[in-house]
Amino acid sequence: MITPVTLFPITLVRVGYIDLDVIISRYTTKYIDTEISIREEYVSLLQAEYNDRYYRMSEMEKSQLLSNLQKHRRVLNMLKYNKYLWENTEELSDEIIYQIVQRDLMEAIKKTGELEGFSLILDNTGNFIYGSEDVNLTEKVLFRLDEKLFDLRNTEPVTPLSLESESEERNLLLENEEE
Repeated sequence: MITPVTLFPITLVRVGYIDLDVIISRYTTKYIDTEISIREEYVSLLQAEYNDRYYRMSEMEKSQLLSNLQKHRRVLNMLKYNKYLWENTEELSDEIIYQIVQRDLMEAIKKTGELEGFSLILDNTGNFIYGSEDVNLTEKVLFRLDEKLFDLRNTEPVTPLSLESESEERNLLLENEEE
């Protein structure tokens, strides 16, 4: 008995792999460096504003601006400490940074899979035996993550550094800029 092929459609599955250790290492370093750079620039702007407007501000305005400046300096110091830890131990002391990096990685991997037409993406640190370079998506995922950092550079830093307030406040900022 012969069964026609049309009764059982064949689904082609495109499989790719990533080197997750390389992606985590490179992106975490780039993310922390980007956040530090953005916040250093922002702290400098706040300090310049405070210095320029000092004699024209009310005591309440001075207090608010100084408080904002101190919050951003604390976050900047926390980021610098995490950079030091990451460079020396590949560990982070702040759970929020870890969560942001993890979220960004998952989004980039998913987007790469969707855009490149992959049904399955594996990590080569598990029971991975072989993968040719044409299905190695590591550099493509890193490219997506670099796009994310480029977008991050075009927004005002959020204090405190958090997942919820980061996305909500950045969306509000973008909406206000569009108006």
